Amino acid sequence: SSGLFAEYGVFIRGSLPTLKALAACQIHHPECLEEMTRQAWLRLYSRDIDITDSDNVRSFAAAAGVPDPEGLFELSRGDEARQQLIDNTTEALDSKCFGAPWYTVEHPVTGRREKFFGHDRVEMLGWVIGKEYKGHNPPQE
Repeated sequence: SSGLFAEYGVFIRGSLPTLKALAACQIHHPECLEEMTRQAWLRLYSRDIDITDSDNVRSFAAAAGVPDPEGLFELSRGDEARQQLIDNTTEALDSKCFGAPWYTVEHPVTGRREKFFGHDRVEMLGWVIGKEYKGHNPPQE
């Protein structure tokens, strides 16, 4: 096939296995979730790697520091990860999520949850959590 959907593999391949793996990581290794999300994103958008392929899912789980990537992959195929993904999706819909990137952050002192849409809001997101945003490609110190 040709056209936009053929050019961008994510539209053809989908992302469900990856989303379930991230949900399993959220449950069992929350300390690795941010890096695992980053690794999946880099593979999809920077390297055009099929993030739904089981070997690739294991690979980015390992790169994120997940102690047992094979075990995480097996957990991602179970009901617990499926339910976590459903819960995450329900939370996004309930919070009126309307696009990507969509961020929900919790203020570290007040516990208040704030929602942000768009990469142009990252500076405000940093302000809420008390971190300085130095741009998408900050100078290395």
